[in-house]
Amino acid sequence: MSDLPHREALPPTNEPLRIAVRRLRWFRSAFARYAAACGAGLGCGFMIDEPRLARAFANWLKAIEVQRPKDKSERRDFFEFAAGLMLRELIAEMPLAATCAPGRADPASAAAFWPEGYVCTLFCLTVHAAALEEEFHASPDLGPHISSDIADLRQWWSLRENAHHDRSFPAGFLQMLLGHQPNWSMPDVFRARLEREIG
Repeated sequence: MSDLPHREALPPTNEPLRIAVRRLRWFRSAFARYAAACGAGLGCGFMIDEPRLARAFANWLKAIEVQRPKDKSERRDFFEFAAGLMLRELIAEMPLAATCAPGRADPASAAAFWPEGYVCTLFCLTVHAAALEEEFHASPDLGPHISSDIADLRQWWSLRENAHHDRSFPAGFLQMLLGHQPNWSMPDVFRARLEREIG
């Protein structure tokens, strides 16, 4: 799967996306619009718990500030890593609840199995792809390659199960979807990821 659905749902901004996404107002609007677009496609609605979404956002901001690298050559890698941290926080807080079963989704798909986790993951991938295109002039066709694991229901079972026991697991899951072999012992530590990629 190379295309990410509903990218047009991300709200416009006069600022670079990397700045806009760090503003709660834009983040809230983007998440709500994206969830609504996904819900329309899947045949279900979603309710958003605003306090949980705000907590996920605040925790994500703190996490990226703590780990932001000083070396500018690591910037592109960190963009991808930040998307994994975003998923970690969204899964930990899970601000989304489907109002019914997704009637238009294939019953054997990840969207049917766990619509909330599926939408949160696609949201993080979509924001990442849009930021990558803007910051590094990567065309949508040359943007992040999404692994075929995104269609493997076993991987989604693993995400849902492991996220309950290991808060860091979703960060590694997103890295895996982007074609990397995560450092599963510390998937949410940027230096550990770099050491694995270099080594």
